Amino acid sequence: MTQLRNATVARLTLMLVLFISTGAAIAAPVQARLYHNPGCMCCEQYADYLNAKGYEVDVLDTDDMAALNEKHGVEPALSSCHTTLIGDYVVVGHVPEPVVAKLLREEPDIRGIALPGMPSGSPGMPGKKSEPFVIKTLNGDVYTTY
Repeated sequence: MTQLRNATVARLTLMLVLFISTGAAIAAPVQARLYHNPGCMCCEQYADYLNAKGYEVDVLDTDDMAALNEKHGVEPALSSCHTTLIGDYVVVGHVPEPVVAKLLREEPDIRGIALPGMPSGSPGMPGKKSEPFVIKTLNGDVYTTY
């Protein structure tokens, strides 16, 4: 009887440890809306990348990215081919998912982040990464490098 109780406790402990350590993976998917110019395939590939990481991304076409970015406080120097709204944040460009996860986890008091342009080797973009990606806040300050 003691062995059965010990085995049950051990299994429950293991299940609890697994639940705690993988909680993000089994939580409800994070909702995101990705806006892009119709036909931009790298944006679709970025959405697929986020979907594979557990996000639920709706891809929405817009014919006026400049107006959309202006509405969300994105300066032209920080723009890219797509803008994603995730939670209370604006995520511009091909930002690697671990950086997005950091943003959502830490909840800094900023409007959002951007990886300006379309750097080679960033998620959804072909080519090799040639240098660390510099992710900026929408104020232009460095948020992190990746």
